[in-house]
Amino acid sequence: MEKWIYRFIQCTWGLPQTLLGFLVCLCCGRSPHTSFHGAVHTRWTGKNGISLGMFIFTPVSGDDWDGAMVWHEYGHTFQSLLLGPLYLPVIGLPSLVWCGCFRKYRRRKGVPYSDFYTERWADRLGERRRTELMDANGVCL
Repeated sequence: MEKWIYRFIQCTWGLPQTLLGFLVCLCCGRSPHTSFHGAVHTRWTGKNGISLGMFIFTPVSGDDWDGAMVWHEYGHTFQSLLLGPLYLPVIGLPSLVWCGCFRKYRRRKGVPYSDFYTERWADRLGERRRTELMDANGVCL
């Protein structure tokens, strides 16, 4: 998908979450921001990753499975493209609850984070896009 199409859809159909992501990005003014295949990637001091429209936030700390986390959060941006204004109630809120409220449960029962539908779907979308962007030598463009 062309970057301008991706951004246009995020700023129209995905406006609620993109606007929220923009406000969070403004609050992270001193954090490093980069472009990530059309999205805005911010390395923040938060402990978890989050995706709001075309804005991706991942921890700046070392143990954050960084490469996989960025692609996972990028997968959430495609959920935003598909669901538009339904993204926050269908993906955002359930994902937030799964991340925060069920942390001890997952640890106690040995349940992988990706077992929840929002996260499994984001993993698949991010991986599909990563594969699409690879050149013949397996290097991501």
